[in-house]
Amino acid sequence: MNIVLTGFMASGKSTVGRQLSELLNRDLIDTDELIVEREGRSINDIFGKDGEEYFRRVESAVIVDAAKTDNTIISTGGGAVLNPKNMEMLRENGVIFNLDPDFSVIACRMEHAGAVRPLMRDQSLEDIRKRFDDRKPFYDNCDYKIHITADSSPRDTADKILNIINGLK
Repeated sequence: MNIVLTGFMASGKSTVGRQLSELLNRDLIDTDELIVEREGRSINDIFGKDGEEYFRRVESAVIVDAAKTDNTIISTGGGAVLNPKNMEMLRENGVIFNLDPDFSVIACRMEHAGAVRPLMRDQSLEDIRKRFDDRKPFYDNCDYKIHITADSSPRDTADKILNIINGLK
């Protein structure tokens, strides 16, 4: 069974994924990193040259491959939840956790996040808030929500996920 992490941009999916990978001694697939590896260019470059639609097609192909693994931690990109087929594939052999931050957490992380996330670059706080709110119903399509606050450490979040996983056995 895979552990799948979803959540808005800058919610901590990659960091928590690395923490879980270490704690459980499982492989980690970060779908954004896999896209960069397969395309041989940055996500910003993909968005800039080919657009979001192309990026989403590549993302879905990567998710198909990731979903076929077993006992893997899968950290998805923030928009992976927008495609219901992505969620179906991930759910076939995985438990889906949504890292659910207060918007204040995202706002604090925006400056760094904009450098690597094309959908945060050159966006106002209001625009990002709107995207955050618009995606909420998609993030609700998960098995478990893990609330993230400003003082939540990646280890705290990983421990919450582990407690749920251990209860499933």
